[in-house]
Amino acid sequence: MVKLVALLKRKAGMTREEFRERWLSAHTKLSSQLPGCLEYRINIALDHQPGGDGVEPLYDGTAELWWEDMEAMERSFCSAIAKVAGDDADAFCSARVHICTEEYVVVRGGNPVQPPEKAKTP
Repeated sequence: MVKLVALLKRKAGMTREEFRERWLSAHTKLSSQLPGCLEYRINIALDHQPGGDGVEPLYDGTAELWWEDMEAMERSFCSAIAKVAGDDADAFCSARVHICTEEYVVVRGGNPVQPPEKAKTP
C-alpha cells in the first residue's frame, strides 16, 4: 500500500473559504476519478493553528490518496484524467507538494501501538 500526501496552498487573492469550496465542489469531480485510487481524503486547515487563532497556515489543506502500490499510482498519474485534474489544481493552487509515503499506526483507539505497525488497506 502506498499513500500520496499532497500539501496545497491557495492562490493569492483567494479566500480560504473560496479555496475550500473550489476544492471540495469542483476539483473532486475530477480528482475522484483517478484510476486505481482506493481511497481519497481531503483535510482543510482550521482557523485555529499552533500559535493562536488567525495564524496563516503554511498550507491550506492536505489530500491523502491510496493505491495498491507505486506502479498503480504511477499508472494513475499517467492517465488523461490525471492531467486534467492536475491542470485544474494549478488553477486554484499556488503550491502543490506531493510526498509518497508508507503509513504506520502509532496510536489506535487511544492506545499506543508498540512497535508502530504498517497500516493496512483503508
